[in-house]
Amino acid sequence: MNNSHLPQLAQQQQLLVRATSATHSKLKGDLKMKNIAVRLWNNEMFGKTYGKGKRKNAFYNGTVEISIPPVKYLIDLETITSWYHNAKYPIHLKMLDRIEPCDDANVLMSWIVRYESGVKTPVYGYCCFDISKLQLLINIVDPEYKLNETWELTVKECLNRTPGKPTPNLIATNYELKQAA
Repeated sequence: MNNSHLPQLAQQQQLLVRATSATHSKLKGDLKMKNIAVRLWNNEMFGKTYGKGKRKNAFYNGTVEISIPPVKYLIDLETITSWYHNAKYPIHLKMLDRIEPCDDANVLMSWIVRYESGVKTPVYGYCCFDISKLQLLINIVDPEYKLNETWELTVKECLNRTPGKPTPNLIATNYELKQAA
């Protein structure tokens, strides 16, 4: 099937949902990445109900922080099936027209939502976490911040260094973070 009539992002999305190593390497080599830090926490609410017939499906909650321009996004990583069927914002529903879901138990997905001063704004983008390879693939298109970027990052486990302070369970970044005091 020839997808040359689709925008490049749509092609990346179709490849992403299949989450193959060829997809990751194809995207990785062509991009100069902005500094990004992704922090993931185990979702303590996973599996709990919040309404009749509704359950919390995210395995991990997380933040995506870009240093320049300074902007923060929120992610909720869930199974591909849940992610596909739980799209709620019009921009994400529009993205579904170009995505064909697959069922891979080792892949978690999330929509991207910008977070500013307590306000959540959905943006065109997604996050894919391949648990078996500990690889994170993030695509964000946010015209307000002039972002149209894709990142591939290796995920690492965090050590709880400061008792009583919230420490993420997992972290992925493409630059050296300053150590918290």
